[in-house]
Amino acid sequence: MKDSLLRLLNLQRIDTELDKLKQVQTDYPEAISDLRGKLESAKQAVDDKKQHAADLEKTRRQLEGELETIQADLKKHQDRLYEVKTNREYDALQIEIEVLRNRADENETIILEGIEQHDELKTMLEEEERAYKALEADYQGQIQDLQNRLDLVDGEASGWREERSVAEELVDRPVLSNYDRIRRVVKDGVAVVPIGKGSCGGCFRQLPPQLRVEVKRQDRIIRCENCGRILVWREEA
Repeated sequence: MKDSLLRLLNLQRIDTELDKLKQVQTDYPEAISDLRGKLESAKQAVDDKKQHAADLEKTRRQLEGELETIQADLKKHQDRLYEVKTNREYDALQIEIEVLRNRADENETIILEGIEQHDELKTMLEEEERAYKALEADYQGQIQDLQNRLDLVDGEASGWREERSVAEELVDRPVLSNYDRIRRVVKDGVAVVPIGKGSCGGCFRQLPPQLRVEVKRQDRIIRCENCGRILVWREEA
């Protein structure tokens, strides 16, 4: 029993390292995913502006086409002024000409506003594309660095798992079963702790003298009455 209890401390050391690596194996992929998500959002913002610029250009061409049609109709109506025979026809034609002129003015105004808006958007887009390229280089570098570190962690975890397989074989089955069960419920998975300065090495509560004597015997599993961890006596305690 004594040897198994002392070996639990080594097993706990290994499991603590494995827990840290498992956390890294969770945190790094999440960080990579977060960076990729931010990069995709930034790219989408640039693409949206590109699409907006393309839509403005398309609208401008449509309006220019409409303006040409209006101007052609306007010329035809103006030419007809010389052909009308009555004042009534002349007045009606003048009204139609005025309507066409107003439409032409409106189209020209919208076209000019669209050109101005397109130019402003183009300038903004050039700046944002430069910013995106810098962001992309930065984030891709971070992603690659995280991925490289994650690959190293995977290899390191494999080594610790092999060491654990050896370590747990040296612990009696009942002791190991208790240890594994407690690890699942205590904070940070620390199931076994040494006594230090008369206190529990997990919650640091001072232990009664009689309990310390019982732990020192190391002939059975004794748990801290406060935190529930297995207590182990080390000679340096």
